[in-house]
Amino acid sequence: MTPKLPPFESVLKSRDVEDPVNLWVHRPLAYGFVAAVYRTSLTPNQVTLLSLLTGLAATGCFVEGSRSMMLWGGALLWTSAILDGADGILARAKNAFSELGRALDGTADALVGVISVAGAAYHLWVTRGDPWLMLVILLALPSAILHIYLYDYYKESFMLMTDPSWNGVPLRRADVRERLAKYKAEGASLPVLFASQLYVDLITAQTAIVGRVDREGAREHLSFNVNEQTAEIYRRHNRKLVKLWALISLAPHSYTMSICAMFDRLDVYAWIRLVPCNVLFVIALIWQRRASAAVRAELRSISMAPVPAARP
Repeated sequence: MTPKLPPFESVLKSRDVEDPVNLWVHRPLAYGFVAAVYRTSLTPNQVTLLSLLTGLAATGCFVEGSRSMMLWGGALLWTSAILDGADGILARAKNAFSELGRALDGTADALVGVISVAGAAYHLWVTRGDPWLMLVILLALPSAILHIYLYDYYKESFMLMTDPSWNGVPLRRADVRERLAKYKAEGASLPVLFASQLYVDLITAQTAIVGRVDREGAREHLSFNVNEQTAEIYRRHNRKLVKLWALISLAPHSYTMSICAMFDRLDVYAWIRLVPCNVLFVIALIWQRRASAAVRAELRSISMAPVPAARP
């Protein structure tokens, strides 16, 4: 018999790493969806696939481009964002975590983010034909990917470093590459291999970027000493900062684009993503560098600094 659905608060990832709309709108709706399907055979990975398909359907609506389809596209993209949170809630509720699930979730997020912007760009080109607006889109897309990648990295750091039960060993590029090799050797299906390869690319890109822009915040080459004291140090320096990162993450991308699409003003979305979001990004990155240096200095002062990882 399936156990009773756990309370909402117990299946939240962390209130500290969510933007307000995601926390107060998306998560309760996602929990409601999970409550409806909890006693069915629906798995977290299937919910992830449903989120991906809904995001792709939204992109198709943007490409079709009629007034009614733009309304549907906005609604579907917002639904995709809600389902993106439901897979994790369902996994925590059923204690059905898996490394494959993490890879599938990251892959779906990346695909929905990139393809929805590509669909928006196509719609704006067909309806506006403005080369300058296309330039804005071309600049907004890579910056949006960068914002989402770094939010995901620092969100993960926050959740690990503030968990006194964590063993201090972060996921490394070698780990995800080894897992991909295992799937290949086992003859895994093409979707599993595709998702795993994209996850390798995600971890590799995150590691390379953080290594260049915030060396003190990198975790790939280190193992960490974690206890209540170190968790409090990290939380004190990063709690407000991770909320700033959340404002330029995938969830705001989805609901901002959704609202703009419903009014057929995806040009407004492009400018929001390019200007205010990049201003917030610069502020967050400068703040993050200082916070990372402050954490490392304080950990060294109490002889709890991270140590170089043992080579395999």
